[in-house]
Amino acid sequence: MTVFSISPIGIVKSKANREVLKYSDEDLKLDLDVALNQGSDLIKSMIIINEDYIDCLDGIEDFSHIIIIFWTHKVPDKARQIKKVHPAGLKKIPMKGIFATRSPVRPNPICKTTVKLIERKGNTLLVEGLDAIDNTPIIDIKPHLPFYDSPTNIKLANWMYDLMEELKRLTERSDLDKNSNPYSINIRAHPCISPDQQNKQKYSD
Repeated sequence: MTVFSISPIGIVKSKANREVLKYSDEDLKLDLDVALNQGSDLIKSMIIINEDYIDCLDGIEDFSHIIIIFWTHKVPDKARQIKKVHPAGLKKIPMKGIFATRSPVRPNPICKTTVKLIERKGNTLLVEGLDAIDNTPIIDIKPHLPFYDSPTNIKLANWMYDLMEELKRLTERSDLDKNSNPYSINIRAHPCISPDQQNKQKYSD
């Protein structure tokens, strides 16, 4: 098998410095306290781009949202061998294959998040909504194109709705403001979700 090498183009600087989901006993473990303290969609981070790539940022400030691709550097090598996990570390949800989840623990621990670009200053980007911890290596950056990156009539696995409901239930017991709780949303109501799956929510209500 061919081995590829990847060189980081930058690094994350953030107050968030602890993993929300981490590898534990051949599975994922959710740290709910960390999720509540630093998992808000409103968290702001700085992305410091290496000086060698500063010209690559030309024009990025013209976009309101960008896609950040990063390497979850704290995933140990042995974790990259596991094939299934309980999604979000919730034992109530049956184990699923890694490629059917958004787990940070992966054969190649590459993750991506669409964030709001607040401002650019030289080689520094101030962004909102990045779920990467401090010192995370950045692999690539792209502008978010809604007509390309946001398909409609989406169908999700039923267990994903169960997962979000369980996270909502767990976090509603906290003192976190509802508007700052990333798990309080009703994902069935999202405009990208197919009408069939949106209607299931209406009928269940």
